[in-house]
Amino acid sequence: MGHHSNTVSKCQNDSTNGLAAERNKVRSQSGCQGLQENNRPNWGAMDILEELQLLTAKTMEKIEVSKHYEIIRELGKGTYGRVDLAIHKTRGTKMALKFLRKKTTKQKSFLQEYCISRYLSSCPYIISMYDIAFETNEYYVFAQEYAVAGDLFDIIPPQVGLSEHTTKRCIYQVALALDYLHNRKLVHRDIKPENILIFDKECRKIKLSDFGMTRIAGTTEKRVSGTIPYTAPELCETSKHSGFLVEYSIDVWAFGVLLFCMMTGNFPWEKALHLDSFYYEFLQWQRYKSTTIPSQWRKFTPHALKMFSKLLSIEPEKRCAIKDVLWYFAKTWLVNKEEPPNADIKTNSDIFAHIKPQGLSLGGGSDNINSNKTETSPSLSFSSCSSYEDVAKDTNSNAILVSTAIEICV
Repeated sequence: MGHHSNTVSKCQNDSTNGLAAERNKVRSQSGCQGLQENNRPNWGAMDILEELQLLTAKTMEKIEVSKHYEIIRELGKGTYGRVDLAIHKTRGTKMALKFLRKKTTKQKSFLQEYCISRYLSSCPYIISMYDIAFETNEYYVFAQEYAVAGDLFDIIPPQVGLSEHTTKRCIYQVALALDYLHNRKLVHRDIKPENILIFDKECRKIKLSDFGMTRIAGTTEKRVSGTIPYTAPELCETSKHSGFLVEYSIDVWAFGVLLFCMMTGNFPWEKALHLDSFYYEFLQWQRYKSTTIPSQWRKFTPHALKMFSKLLSIEPEKRCAIKDVLWYFAKTWLVNKEEPPNADIKTNSDIFAHIKPQGLSLGGGSDNINSNKTETSPSLSFSSCSSYEDVAKDTNSNAILVSTAIEICV
């Protein structure tokens, strides 16, 4: 984990230096006076993001999409707008264009999502961004890397789950993405399978995406935007009140629920509230360790259960950091040695991820793509998950698989 943290620091410096040059150029052209870089040596995420938003707002143009892009097909849509697969007519590059409807999206929200995404996109486990942001009469639009195999939700067999090997391969990359995010003082706030994009069905290359709800750690949000199985209990309870503090523990809880979903094909509960019988049973088990392990948790080994107890601690301050789960990758997680039908033809013994040497350099941007209770949990389906955004799934089955710099050795 140390290598990753050192790289994060390097990226932070690259990002700040590159941004300073762009910012000074814009300010000199516009006659805007500001603090020089040597007067603000300790830039934080808030400073950098504010400057990125300033720069983007000044340079964003209104264009006619059909003149610059060939729209191939729709990848998804929701209340926010839609995502289209497009080819840039000049560059010949395939990219995903995200259209955010002006009627429901403030320019500030658009700039925030785009700039956070761009700020983070040099990490190999976070979706890459093109330096493309513009507006039309109806939409704000930005361009990002196209994930050819869809998202993680598409490949989790309901009520079955993924193999332990595939789960570890995928969740390892998600953990590194979140650790990278948290090192930059940011909280994602919407961790779920739909926001983890995949580039092959075996999860050799995955990337975290969708930073529309991402906020600076320690800031206050006025309300909770919906309640889903990934929402931490303190937020489910907070929804009745006026606001809550954005903390890393929100992501840690969602990460734990995500891990359960990947390995079982079910949600552990529908809502983390006492009224939910599955959550209440889990709550009692965690508080009184002598009670019987709930049925849906019995397939996990003691090591896995210990990991879950750290990720899903009822008290937010007692949840572990994301990087703390990496120790458990050398342990077996499932009691049942029989793998699901779609499992890899490999063993589920100790697993280690080896990453080929590559820098996390943050170049300047332009083309940088790097309740009736039953014996099982709620099924993993859209109907049982009231998501923040209902997105139509892309069902293209002719996606081209691509290679990756990540190798999993077992």
